[in-house]
Amino acid sequence: MKKKIAYAAAAALLTGLGGYYFMSGMKAAEVVRKLSGMRVALELYRQEYKRPPASFGDILKAGTLEEAPALKLARHFRRSSVRDTPSMIIKDTGGWAYVNAPKDPAFGLLYIDCAHRDEKGRYWSEF
Repeated sequence: MKKKIAYAAAAALLTGLGGYYFMSGMKAAEVVRKLSGMRVALELYRQEYKRPPASFGDILKAGTLEEAPALKLARHFRRSSVRDTPSMIIKDTGGWAYVNAPKDPAFGLLYIDCAHRDEKGRYWSEF
């Protein structure tokens, strides 16, 4: 009987910790700082090659950026990759996304793929 109570208590604790992790996230200032750094790397690539990269991975291959920084938003799991997409479509992945279609007006845009709001009420995708 004591083992069942201990297992139930451990399960409740782990569930609570998992819920806390899932509901917590970085502050907007930290996220915007990381986004700005990646946008600077994109601009450096554009100036060197005279065009935006065809894929976000190109700036990693060129050495303009060592790696995409980790992003942890509330209601999302931690992500440290950039998803290439043909247009700015919010799929609410909670990660980074890069518009890589040359015919799209937003070609070369790096954005936060999240439909939720930050702690000040701004949509993450607006940054």
